[in-house]
Amino acid sequence: MFFQISKNSIFIFLLLLLLLLTGCKLNLFTRQNASNIVAETNNLNTQETLPKIKNTNTWWKKLFNQTFSDKDEEIKKELIELTKKEYGHDIKVKIINKTIGVYFPVNNLLDNQAGDQNTEPLLNKEIAKKIDRVIFLTHRVALSSDKKLDFYVIITTDIKNGDELSIIGYFPDVLKVRLLNISKGEFSQRLINGLNKNPQAIDDWEGKNFKIEEIFLPNFLVGQIAQRIKIATTKKNNLEEKKIFWFQKKETKETFEAKEIQWELKDKIFTFVLEIPNYQKENTREIFNLILKTTAHVLWAYDFDYNATYILIKNKNENKKIFFINKKDLELFRKEKIKIENLIN
Repeated sequence: MFFQISKNSIFIFLLLLLLLLTGCKLNLFTRQNASNIVAETNNLNTQETLPKIKNTNTWWKKLFNQTFSDKDEEIKKELIELTKKEYGHDIKVKIINKTIGVYFPVNNLLDNQAGDQNTEPLLNKEIAKKIDRVIFLTHRVALSSDKKLDFYVIITTDIKNGDELSIIGYFPDVLKVRLLNISKGEFSQRLINGLNKNPQAIDDWEGKNFKIEEIFLPNFLVGQIAQRIKIATTKKNNLEEKKIFWFQKKETKETFEAKEIQWELKDKIFTFVLEIPNYQKENTREIFNLILKTTAHVLWAYDFDYNATYILIKNKNENKKIFFINKKDLELFRKEKIKIENLIN
């Protein structure tokens, strides 16, 4: 009898112990699950607030509540219809691999009150607003699509006289400025602008002569560097209305102006040829300081793989100065660990 009671007591004790342990384990498991859910929720909130640039398609689709086919024709159709519907502008669109081009015909591209012949004509303010709209919608459609596009070219053409403004941009830069990874000022300097004459575009509302070429990162970077140098060495009195940077030699208040810039990229070597009519030997330090700062900044900003920079400067008398700077020295110069004198002597 006693043995039977003891046996039952032991059984009940073991059963209670088992239930207790199981309850603790279940409770622990539940807490772990809760922690995992909280962690996943936090991660989700973080991703929604600060999406990673490498995985932006989903975020942009949610933001604009639109999705597009990865077919080029669908993207072109969507951009054309959206631009017409929202702003009433007629455009033509072409896509070559990872480059999208937009043809925007207008009247009176440039302001007639441009000033004297030595001053560059100014962009018509009303047309500038329209161009901004077209650029915005190009960003919106391209970044919402399933197709990965790298570059965009917006060509605005005055069909009366053939004046043509081209704007080239890089979509990763668009994401960076929207996510506040770069400033608006830096973003504007990353756009490549060009103003040319295109007689074939006169009266061409349909874009029959509209052509684009595929853009690749090396060409874009070299063109950007050349443009930054050109802007920075243009005389101040030509730029007062544009509020952009210019370069001036502090000691003599003499402004250097690069009349022509040629460039080439071959075997990972950047070559720049600058024609500076008023270049003198004593100006070498100031000129090269600007050129190297610009080159180093752009190549570093895009984490571009290159080996060296080759720079040739000539004046109106064909006197030349040549420098060859390897990547290591240029990067040390960017970090201010090496002085300009150590590079040009």
